[in-house]
Amino acid sequence: MDTKSHPIPTTFDSDVFSALEKFDRRVYFRWDLTTDVLELHGPAHPNSYDIAPRIAPASTILWHSGLLHQEDATILRVYLNTIFCHHIHRPKGSCNHICKLRLRGNGCHEYIWSEIHLITYFDGFMPVVAYGNIRNIQAQKLWQQRIEREAAHDQLTGLLNKDATRLRITKHLASLSPDIDQEALLIIDADGFKEINDSFGHLFGDAVLTDMGNAIMHNFRQSDIKGRIGGDEFLVLFRNISDPEILHDRCQSLIRQLERRYKNGQQELPFSISIGVAQYPQHGTTYQELFKHADRALYESKNLGKNQYTIYRSSLLGQASVTSHRTPKDFEDFQQKAFKDNMIEFIFKLLYETNSPDATISISLGMFGKLFNLDRVGLDLYDPDTNQYTTAYEWLSPNGISLKSSERADDTFDSISMRNTLILSGYKATSYGVMSICEDTSKAADRYQPAMAALHLGAFAHCMITHGSDTLGCIGFEYSRPHTIDDECRHALSVFAVILGNILLTSYSDDKLRQQNMQLRSLLDHMQEMIYVVDKITMSPIYFNRSIRQALPDVNAGHPCYQVLHKRSTPCPGCPVLQLSGEGSEYIQCDLSNWDKDRPTCTRACNLHIDKVDDTRPLALVIQEPI
Repeated sequence: MDTKSHPIPTTFDSDVFSALEKFDRRVYFRWDLTTDVLELHGPAHPNSYDIAPRIAPASTILWHSGLLHQEDATILRVYLNTIFCHHIHRPKGSCNHICKLRLRGNGCHEYIWSEIHLITYFDGFMPVVAYGNIRNIQAQKLWQQRIEREAAHDQLTGLLNKDATRLRITKHLASLSPDIDQEALLIIDADGFKEINDSFGHLFGDAVLTDMGNAIMHNFRQSDIKGRIGGDEFLVLFRNISDPEILHDRCQSLIRQLERRYKNGQQELPFSISIGVAQYPQHGTTYQELFKHADRALYESKNLGKNQYTIYRSSLLGQASVTSHRTPKDFEDFQQKAFKDNMIEFIFKLLYETNSPDATISISLGMFGKLFNLDRVGLDLYDPDTNQYTTAYEWLSPNGISLKSSERADDTFDSISMRNTLILSGYKATSYGVMSICEDTSKAADRYQPAMAALHLGAFAHCMITHGSDTLGCIGFEYSRPHTIDDECRHALSVFAVILGNILLTSYSDDKLRQQNMQLRSLLDHMQEMIYVVDKITMSPIYFNRSIRQALPDVNAGHPCYQVLHKRSTPCPGCPVLQLSGEGSEYIQCDLSNWDKDRPTCTRACNLHIDKVDDTRPLALVIQEPI
């Protein structure tokens, strides 16, 4: 029998590419940005998606039809804003975009996670056409979510693990109101587990812990937060307590369920649990406060004979009959080790748990000080109006001298000025960022020596803190004696400066802008004209002045202005917003009959530029004469 031979490719030719594309099952499309028409192309059949072969007008349908998941719709807006409104010179005449979003599946209401690659081509500054492909990454995303779920749960019991328990309880407590909510934190600890584990073996011990986890799971509601935080220690946040008797009943019920004797051959050992309870808000409103008081109540239960529960009371704090194994020094050492092992993760967890950039900065300065045996860690903020640096945060060792204006001596002003001059003169670009480093200040010019002696400054490393093109300040590590600034120290300083500039200090750079915006809002509210600000892409208002709010008390954003204000399904004829260019400074005036067809209203519109704001939406300011 003759066998038909097929040519075997020896290079990456078009046939190989086509075969790989079919195998990968990507959906290809072409988007004509001048006519706003999107068309699908081969080689794969888009049977996974609810996408028509031809979509026009594409931007409107993609935005309003629900084809994109509502949480991912902003990705489309950012893309359109980037290509139409950011007049950037592109030497290659194109730009690339990659994003992950959810698209509606074909024949169902479920959304499919997809990855989109897009190449946009320009004629000068004007986008002309975009070519792209869509790849189904649903399985990959589900697997990732499964891994994340597994990472948050204890494999033995199925309950949350220690970190996930703490984070979820901390986040939940932050949403509560002390005037309304009643909740309780329970620490549950096994009595006699060590003897059982040592006598019967670890497999038997694991079975006991699994049984304990199951009992906790079924004794509390699904809405309660339940986790295993140690070998035989569990934590429960009992939520929405409408009656204190319910709390007593749940504690007593769990104690009864787990009171038993385990046998292995001729050997028999008792097992029970002890519980310590702290109530929100009576005994604290934060995770740390509640845990501390529940822990004290737990050891009172142990001290009274175990196999019982104790609700915290203030008199327990002064008793010395039982000493918790969690001493402040142990906790401090644990924190310092966690900070050293993974500085970035520690800082982000700290920010998440405290929800306070101020607290995160203050604690982090102390961590750096202890990690590198520093004498002072200082964060100076820069004021561009005065061209001055002012200490906003600092940590001091016993040898450190404070440079805060409220704490320093009056005669140190000249010394601080000389210190700042020396530091600023030493800034230069390094592989770790823009830094000023001096390992021995005694080698500096003679004019600096009195200041160095007065401020006990023997060595320093300072790193500039920036956000975009703005200088926010500097972060400095300082020693009272000459000291070698090693790579580990420089790297840590650089990383912290990046975190400060991009996350922790961004609010400071926007303070003046925020004040100016408030003044602008107040000014607009006192004008008689009807004034509002709209998103030029969606035409949705994001601000109404008082004249509109008083005339139309039920008005709200979320829909296009022509629908919200004038009950229209299409833009008002002659709308000046539609006549504005991408980012021009033109001022368009016309007469519109949108409020009253018999009385045209003088209407003016211009592009609105708000500098230093992360929201990149193109905005327009609209002013209409009073009705």
